[in-house]
Amino acid sequence: MTPILDRIRAHGGEVIRDEWRIRLRRGRLPAPAIAWLRQPHIQTALLLEVWPEADALEERAAIREYCGGQDRAAAERAAYGEVTAC
Repeated sequence: MTPILDRIRAHGGEVIRDEWRIRLRRGRLPAPAIAWLRQPHIQTALLLEVWPEADALEERAAIREYCGGQDRAAAERAAYGEVTAC
């Protein structure tokens, strides 16, 4: 199967990583393709294609949130700092 990122680029689209989040410039992607990309499991797969360290961030953020009592936003910011410092 062709990676999701390749499919997006083939239609003139672009994926931009902003820290641990991604944004899409749709290019010529048709509406059904955009709807497909909005599915949570597709977004997760795309994020991992763009930034393979996303799994490590998710794990560290979850530990900070559930064991450390941080709110999700603070946990993600701190986890991002840890993952990018490695």
